[in-house]
Amino acid sequence: MKDSPVIIIPEGAHSELGPSSSERWMNCPGSVLESRGLKGQSEYAAEGTAAHELSKWVRETGKPALDWKGTTLVVGDFRFKVGKPMIDSVQYFVDDCAKIPGCASFEDRVHYEELVEGGFGTMDDDRTRDWLCTITDLKHGTGVKVFAKDNSQLKLYALGKYFSYRWIWEFDKFVLRICQPRLRHFEQFEVSLGHLLQWGYDVVRPAAKLALTPGAPKAAGAWCKFCKLRDSCSVRTEYKRIMKARERQAEEEFDDFSN
Repeated sequence: MKDSPVIIIPEGAHSELGPSSSERWMNCPGSVLESRGLKGQSEYAAEGTAAHELSKWVRETGKPALDWKGTTLVVGDFRFKVGKPMIDSVQYFVDDCAKIPGCASFEDRVHYEELVEGGFGTMDDDRTRDWLCTITDLKHGTGVKVFAKDNSQLKLYALGKYFSYRWIWEFDKFVLRICQPRLRHFEQFEVSLGHLLQWGYDVVRPAAKLALTPGAPKAAGAWCKFCKLRDSCSVRTEYKRIMKARERQAEEEFDDFSN
């Protein structure tokens, strides 16, 4: 019996203040310098990397995702065999993006260093025509539903697209899309270039400067989930204690009301 192929996916470059981690560094600036140099990747993030790489191969070759069925994708310390869930997710994403008119590019690295020192990110898919750019982000996971409205990751991609390609295209509006096939969740958010630039200069730029300042404050929240400090952070520990106390109080109040 012929062995199934194994493909090792090299780790790509990541910006310390990149779009995918923007919710964390904009809300918890102190996490950036404190986690510098620490290694660690979750299985969920690694699986997402594998799915994104497969989507790139599908678009590069024009072959269906099914052609990679049974292939083992190695991402860091994790191995994933391409099966029906990944095939269906990736194929839906590719087919969905293909319906959008415009000049297509995918896995395109864009920079927004005018706002953030060393700031760049890699977009999954974007389609550009006069005045309008549509950016679609594939979310392969099923753990958390991701929303498009005011999504900082998508907005930083849009700013990166503008700063990287304004010499070619005249941008006026961006359509920012989330494609999360395994949760059957798809939505989009429209935003003007003017609104993006105002947000970039008024919110992103000062947040990035603070994140690169020693002793910046830390804050806990939903963004802790993929932080490398999550198991050793005293701020997160205290946050969890407060949340548990509130849950117990709510349960006690409900019991009193029931009686």
